[in-house]
Amino acid sequence: MANTISNMKMTNPIKGLVSKRRKRFTEDGFDLDLTYIRDNLIAMGFPAERLEGVYRNHIDDVVKLLESKHKDHYKIYNLCSERSYDCKKFKQRVATYAFDDHNPPKLEQIKPFCEDVHHWLSLHKENVAVVHCKAGKGRTGVMVCCYLLHSKQFANAMDALNYYGTKRTHDRKGVTIPSQRRYVDYYATLVQEGLNYQPVTLILRKIQLDPVPIFNGGQGTVRFVISESNKRIFMEDYEVRKGTSSITISLERSVALTGDIRVDFFNKPKMKRKEKMFHFWFNTFFVREYTTSDYDNGELPRSTRALSCDGTAMESPMVMSHVRSRTGSLASLGPMPPTLVLRIDKWGLDDAHKDKNHKQYSSDFKVSLFMHCVGGSISPAVPASTNRTGDGVQLGMAGQETSSESSEADSSECDTTGDDEDGWDSGIYIGRLCQHEKSCSRFRSPASLSL
Repeated sequence: MANTISNMKMTNPIKGLVSKRRKRFTEDGFDLDLTYIRDNLIAMGFPAERLEGVYRNHIDDVVKLLESKHKDHYKIYNLCSERSYDCKKFKQRVATYAFDDHNPPKLEQIKPFCEDVHHWLSLHKENVAVVHCKAGKGRTGVMVCCYLLHSKQFANAMDALNYYGTKRTHDRKGVTIPSQRRYVDYYATLVQEGLNYQPVTLILRKIQLDPVPIFNGGQGTVRFVISESNKRIFMEDYEVRKGTSSITISLERSVALTGDIRVDFFNKPKMKRKEKMFHFWFNTFFVREYTTSDYDNGELPRSTRALSCDGTAMESPMVMSHVRSRTGSLASLGPMPPTLVLRIDKWGLDDAHKDKNHKQYSSDFKVSLFMHCVGGSISPAVPASTNRTGDGVQLGMAGQETSSESSEADSSECDTTGDDEDGWDSGIYIGRLCQHEKSCSRFRSPASLSL
């Protein structure tokens, strides 16, 4: 029966529809959603079994290809957090570096993956690394591009992303999700500047959306949810009044952010369920830009570059225009921590970047997060949810979400991305203490990455 399904897969025209614009391997009697990015680096779709193998790569066909072309010289890298398979079929040569669909990996995952691939390829000149997620496009592209940067085959993220897009797809759209592209650029920064990553804690004090998105006749309620990795740490509702030109949310409780951070925005129409607006991921280690004023009036001040450990200005090209700055040590800026700002424009926001006709977000729409390095006294606890109005006055606690509302936020937020991958799971985590020593020493011992 397995061989029958496998043969169906190799001749079934449905497989071409499922793989969409991804390039397929159609040589020597094979027809697989699989592409040679390099002679020794392969990207492919999930090696499925049973009925799923009829419309995806059947695992038996993948084994046949690898055994016929790379016998005893292949290793599989599974990036799927949502599924696995019988590793014995691949002679147990399977390594898992899992992360969720539509999302970037944890930054700590990237270097070990790259070192693993590099070690395997270095063992023998005929060795090949085979990388896959579910569709073999977004998550696979992130990690493949990071390896191309790690191994110095490309000097910058843009070139690696463009190359991958050209090799893997017919329309050159390889890694399309803004947050995933941002993380490729993060890794390019680590390689280019010879930095060792370590988690950094920043304090979020203010969020600004400018100009106001077009919804509900210009008024309504915006909910934003902040998660650290996949643990929810803060949620707040903010009332937008008619005629408001921009949304400035000053947090009355300090919110400590460390490492990989996800921010989700929802529109909450009256008498209706909340609707997803957009979300984005960033890592606190790479927040470099600081401002010359404290934003007390809510206006965007002039900004300048942060300084490196030795006091020299740091600036390097970015992969996308929506991220204008990266990392810098705060040590040279004196005892008073500056206000750091992360600005991401429309094209850097997951989901909002699809609004190409500017129906909901203007062409110059951007989100700004204002933070500073940990210092002084902060509240040890953060409210789970608050409800506020446009004048910045706190009205009271909104309480926990209903089970249906919470489920919608956790499981459905990424379903509209439409980039061949799906899924995000979060928990609820309220409150945390900040570590001053940890936060303000992000670049104590920068060193070159080992390859």
